[in-house]
Amino acid sequence: MSILLDSFFEPKAAGHGGNRRSAQILELIDRANLTVTKFDRQLLSNARDRYLAGIKSLLNPKNLNFVLRHQIHVQPSFKNIAFCGFQRQLYDRVLTEHSGTKLLLWEATKNYVAPYLAKDKGFQVIAMPHNLESFVSDQTAFHESLSTEIQALAKADCVFCIAREEEWLLRLHGVNAHYLPYYPPQAIEQHLSKIRSDRRPSARYLILGSASNPPTRQGMIEQIQWLKHIRQHFSFEVDIVGYGTEALQEYCDETFVLHGAIDEERLTAILIQAKAALIHQTASSGALTRIPELLIAGIPVIANGNACRSAFDYAGVYCYDDLFELLDRLNQPLETPAPVARPIAAEKRLIDALFALSQPV
Repeated sequence: MSILLDSFFEPKAAGHGGNRRSAQILELIDRANLTVTKFDRQLLSNARDRYLAGIKSLLNPKNLNFVLRHQIHVQPSFKNIAFCGFQRQLYDRVLTEHSGTKLLLWEATKNYVAPYLAKDKGFQVIAMPHNLESFVSDQTAFHESLSTEIQALAKADCVFCIAREEEWLLRLHGVNAHYLPYYPPQAIEQHLSKIRSDRRPSARYLILGSASNPPTRQGMIEQIQWLKHIRQHFSFEVDIVGYGTEALQEYCDETFVLHGAIDEERLTAILIQAKAALIHQTASSGALTRIPELLIAGIPVIANGNACRSAFDYAGVYCYDDLFELLDRLNQPLETPAPVARPIAAEKRLIDALFALSQPV
């Protein structure tokens, strides 16, 4: 019998951080000797039909009764009420049709109505938020407040967070939260270990990220500006790699080489030669998948306080809070960091929870 897996991301190694976190979770499900049925969210095929369904949901007394009965904190707007009603219909259908074990592994936590429907239908719920959605800047897919998000997560039997700060915050609100740090799936770990063994560091630094993501782009621009100031004190060069980074040309000078999106072979060559990775984020949810992977590859990380979230205690991470501290970090010798240890105890907590909550009541 299979559990129901509700995720927005394909669990694959060749992807972004969301894909890789999902791949990590799927590996742990497999270690718990469970199979999964993927959540089918193809209730309606296009935005127009979803919009019309949202309008109809405003007139459906079941949706209003659902919100009132569970006392869900929905903002009084058409968009929010329609979203809530549409998601109620979607989860009602999928949960009703699921014939496997009544356990919902809930990664798609933007859909905050899910645990209420799941509990109504006798499901156990394990929440696996990739981040707290209400904290993500420029968020367009989560329309509610932090209190609405916490209220929904509190309905889960247990919550496994990717960041220690989220565990702390949720526990303050009575949520049964646990910290499960990101550790790369086996295929990625093997590749990173090969990079570590092949490393031949040069004097070049690396900035790695997707400039198509607004918070990442904002951080990269500020990072480039700071580095241009530091460039007046000593010479260095920086490779900038990632989707959309070509568009940063107007902010750069000869110090920076913009590579854009590159294939795995070229990225591996750059990682082998990088002196250190530079990560700088403004308002953000941190570099929670990138930092452990870089350290496993043997690459030191110089990052500001926002990016260092949940990574302050890793060997090989050098944090800074202003331009002068960044200058100091760039001037100090950087040793090859020890590999990040696998979070065995945290993994066991999830595996034990999966086993316990998948048993017949």
